[in-house]
Amino acid sequence: MSTLHDMVVVDVDAARLVEVATVVRDDPATRCDLYSVNAGVDTGTELRSVTFVRGIETHVFVMLRTPCDSGEPHVPSLTSVWDGANWCERETYDMFGIVFDGHPDLRRIFLEESFPGHPMRKSFLPPRSDARGG
Repeated sequence: MSTLHDMVVVDVDAARLVEVATVVRDDPATRCDLYSVNAGVDTGTELRSVTFVRGIETHVFVMLRTPCDSGEPHVPSLTSVWDGANWCERETYDMFGIVFDGHPDLRRIFLEESFPGHPMRKSFLPPRSDARGG
């Protein structure tokens, strides 16, 4: 655990993500009851799921960083901890291809289901089209 600006940063393996998220939500010192956003991060060598939550009354900000294999990117869904994770995880899935295991409705939210690939990955090459002169 470390801090970045006014945020507590927790690096957590996928196997313990739900457990740690539940503690962050329920512990009286943090009481992070507001799920803010999930962001995918592609470092070029690994993908990360990064979740930001906040305690409304405690004013505590927490960042949960979870690495996942870029070949088979899976992390547990946090929808069982925060209902607000639903659409954010769908966005990260759509843009980065990170699969949120246990998500109640994991499907693309911006792009068509037939869209090839995940456009925010560094390895993504856009499909050729007449609009690009291809």
